[in-house]
Amino acid sequence: MEEKNRLLVVANETIAAHQLMEMIRRRAAEAPTEVLLVAPALTGRLQYWLSDEDAGDAAARARLGESLRNLDAAGIEARGAVGDADPLLAMDDAVRTFGPDEMIVATHAAGRSNWLERGLVAQARERFDMPIVHVEVLEPEIALTRMREAPDAQAPPRERHELRDWLLFILAGVLAIGGTVLTASFVLAGMSDTALVWWVIFGDLGLKIVAFVIIWIVFQRRARADRLDY
Repeated sequence: MEEKNRLLVVANETIAAHQLMEMIRRRAAEAPTEVLLVAPALTGRLQYWLSDEDAGDAAARARLGESLRNLDAAGIEARGAVGDADPLLAMDDAVRTFGPDEMIVATHAAGRSNWLERGLVAQARERFDMPIVHVEVLEPEIALTRMREAPDAQAPPRERHELRDWLLFILAGVLAIGGTVLTASFVLAGMSDTALVWWVIFGDLGLKIVAFVIIWIVFQRRARADRLDY
């Protein structure tokens, strides 16, 4: 049996774009191809920090469903997955679980694409050892295909969520330890027993609860692309 080419497609709202579908069809016509579509669960900045991806997850599922129906109608074997809100993490997960031979990344045009502003495609080319084609959807019927990205001095060399998580852990530690330090200070200062009890219940314990919630939020951020549920 001839081994199939494994094509990973990562796209935002452009996942149902006519140009992207046509490129996938051409790839499938050249050789037997198995396709995995990954749609990161796009969220706003506040939702991302709070790990509230429900709305982005639902929208990504809707986009995936439409695209998979189009590919099925064209006779192309394809699966879909909702990826992490961080597209680079979504790529990592998909590469690990799917083992693609090549990748297509579809974005909006420059100026509309947050992915391009963050230097996502350039980061992906540096991180993943495979051919990566960038499809930039300029208008509904116009697309620009890039095989290589121009160097972008403003693009971050890597995603900084690891730094963000460390800062959150440090904040949680400061809150938890700070509550204990304040309690000890109040005891040494001779605070009345009643006031001290109220402080421990509503102050020290409250700070520790906030610290726990912060740590829980960080650990709740998890990979989504493992769930190949389409």
